[in-house]
Amino acid sequence: MSGRRRPAGLRTVFCLVITLCLCIPASLEAAAPWAEPLPWDALDTDPGFAFGFQRFDDTTSNWQVDAFTLMSVVRQGTANRLYLRWRHLDFNTGGLPLFTRWPDVAPSLEGDEEPDPDWPGETGIAGWGRPELGLLAPVNLPLLGASVFCGEVALPFASNDLYPFAARSVTLRIGLQRPIVLRDDFTLALRGEQVLNASAAGEDFAEEAFPAQTVWGAGLDWRFSMDSILRLEGRTTSDAESRRLRLTLQLPLGDYRRLAVGVMHSLADEADRLFETRISASVTIGMPGPPNLDPETLDQEAAPQEAP
Repeated sequence: MSGRRRPAGLRTVFCLVITLCLCIPASLEAAAPWAEPLPWDALDTDPGFAFGFQRFDDTTSNWQVDAFTLMSVVRQGTANRLYLRWRHLDFNTGGLPLFTRWPDVAPSLEGDEEPDPDWPGETGIAGWGRPELGLLAPVNLPLLGASVFCGEVALPFASNDLYPFAARSVTLRIGLQRPIVLRDDFTLALRGEQVLNASAAGEDFAEEAFPAQTVWGAGLDWRFSMDSILRLEGRTTSDAESRRLRLTLQLPLGDYRRLAVGVMHSLADEADRLFETRISASVTIGMPGPPNLDPETLDQEAAPQEAP
């Protein structure tokens, strides 16, 4: 009985944490650090590895970012999943420095000293972003019913020169997804997320560069074959200044392998958006666990068979 009571306690803790975080007032600045969408699909697939590519483009600022993502998913218990994501970023500012595009994120200095308007002084910047460690777990909540909890922390192992796509700061994300089966081939997912950003190490930015965010979103899946999914997703923040649409196609590549290609478009104004479009492609390679070996079955197979 004690083994059954423990998950119920964890679910209560998850519910309280989510409620508290969603009650925190949030303000969104244009240059809020980029947060990759939470990997909700990892809970329903075999543990394994994913390799992805993303390109961010903005025609107004001429900013362009190429990101190569590595992701590993392992089991935690019988139903939960732990994941680790890490990206290598190749960032080109197109000759438009950060403080020129968003002067509000520049640090306030003492006296008459002013921040360097050309910081960090390079047009092309490359480096590893922040490692993201997360947990996905199914929960059964009052009123909501069967849902999915996700908690993620981004570790401060990146250069501040990569802001707003990465920085030497910590980010905590807590999300909840409620799937609703409309038909056998259509599923609707409702999502809520709270993002808490800690200030970056050093004195490169103002406090306004790391705001808290409350994010709401939804996704509609059309499973048009056994392992093929077409997904349309939308998300917005509490002040509606950051709205994005995303279209993704998932196709099987054989046993335990999947291909996902997608495009994301920002609906925000030019002054408020981090990018205009993002294209992505990823390959997931599942690593199924060993079969469940029953000792009694093994003993029966090992016993000598009687001759007919």
